[in-house]
Amino acid sequence: MSRVALALALVLGFAVAGGVAHADEPQVSRAVAKSLKAANDALQAKNYDEVIAKTREAAAITPRTAYDDYVIHYMQMPAFAAKSNYAETASAIEAIIDSQYLPANMKPQLLRTLMSIDYQQKDYDKAITYGQRALAAGDLSTDTPLIVAQAFYLTNKYKEALAGMEAIVARDEQAGRKPAEKSLNLVWSCALKLKDDAAAARAVEKLILHYPKPDYWRNAMAGVLANKTTDDRLLLMTYRLMAQVGILSRGADFTEMAQIALDQGNPGEAQTILEQAFTKNLYTEAHDKERSQRLLDKVRRSAADDRATLPKAEREASNAATGDGLVQIGAAYLGFSQPDKALASISAGIAKGNLKYTDESYMLLGIAYQRNKNTAEAIKAFNRANNDPKYARIAKLWALEARS
Repeated sequence: MSRVALALALVLGFAVAGGVAHADEPQVSRAVAKSLKAANDALQAKNYDEVIAKTREAAAITPRTAYDDYVIHYMQMPAFAAKSNYAETASAIEAIIDSQYLPANMKPQLLRTLMSIDYQQKDYDKAITYGQRALAAGDLSTDTPLIVAQAFYLTNKYKEALAGMEAIVARDEQAGRKPAEKSLNLVWSCALKLKDDAAAARAVEKLILHYPKPDYWRNAMAGVLANKTTDDRLLLMTYRLMAQVGILSRGADFTEMAQIALDQGNPGEAQTILEQAFTKNLYTEAHDKERSQRLLDKVRRSAADDRATLPKAEREASNAATGDGLVQIGAAYLGFSQPDKALASISAGIAKGNLKYTDESYMLLGIAYQRNKNTAEAIKAFNRANNDPKYARIAKLWALEARS
């Protein structure tokens, strides 16, 4: 059932069940009494055409009192609602919404019904007005603030829409509920319209956390890739994350990632990434395929040599003055799918200290913990990669990936 249909059903329900007269209310005037008695009988019998006919008969009688008009519109409201006549239902409600005779407990629902009808009819300004009035009158429906925010968005009032949607998300989070995917998407869209990078980043991060879909990861990485770094270490860490979440899709990116890994002394990782690219048939041009195959042949030879010399290199790194060598040995172990050895080596390197690449070291530590299925420690490690804002941004995304 649509929101409008539900709202009309509720109007119909309490109007028919509640009747019209209340003990502390005046009586209709004698001139319209007969017509309105017939209309009320028809309402109880659910003969809505007769209700409309008799109330219109009463409306043609003069003079009438304010209470006569209230009763006429009150009975017309459920009759038009039952016939799904949105425009006339709205007119009837508008005629009584500020009446002194309307019971206070009915006002929030009727305002909400007006909001729903106007939204359905694409009169978004009126929908906003009635939605805000409904909230002020005590409407506790979760739909009302959402419809108001959507109406703001559809009238290009993105600042108001963003504030409304962020409040909805915050309410869900405070209640321990997962924010709705639609709500987070609307926050993100508003932030983009406003060029509010911080709000957009928050929305995408929450989408990744709660709904880790490839499209959301692409959105998260778009800002990172738009300012492509000249730091190959940072770029490699970015490519690693893209590969992990399944959005590294271009053959050229696989090749570049493999070349950087090889340049940094990690042929095992270079071999793995190139083999993945060939398995996915990402090289469609003969030239690219031939060049990448030559690179793969090279890294396979280098990987075989590296694997044989790693224990000796680890011993030498243990005697070095800084921990960088041990960290890179650990990265090599990750490339050879030996996360337990990687964790031990990277941890030892960080403990030794005097690191040149502190942020990278903690990110590698986080990856090692993650591959050892220790999510809590992985997140802690990623969060410690915060000296350089560029690394901190990627590290935060790694932490989100670990949590999702």
